[in-house]
Amino acid sequence: MEALESACGEAMQQPGVLGWVCADSQGLSLYSKGAVPDASSGAVAQIVATAAALCGGDDGTTVRIESAQRIVVLSKADGVTTALFMAPSTGS
Repeated sequence: MEALESACGEAMQQPGVLGWVCADSQGLSLYSKGAVPDASSGAVAQIVATAAALCGGDDGTTVRIESAQRIVVLSKADGVTTALFMAPSTGS
């Protein structure tokens, strides 16, 4: 758990990062911090699992979702799915 907290702390210090969540393969939240939508861990795990099925892989799958309100980067490694919620770039 300390490794997750350490990684989360480092991620949260990066410019534009709003929140961070880790989920296991069943979508159960392992750790989260910052502005993370409620109950997002299940959706995060499912999106990455679906992308992995489409791409023929498992670990190492990365998905990027962009909207006007935020950017979400999801990835899976060692059976743990992470999602980084970021503010969209303003271009300045």
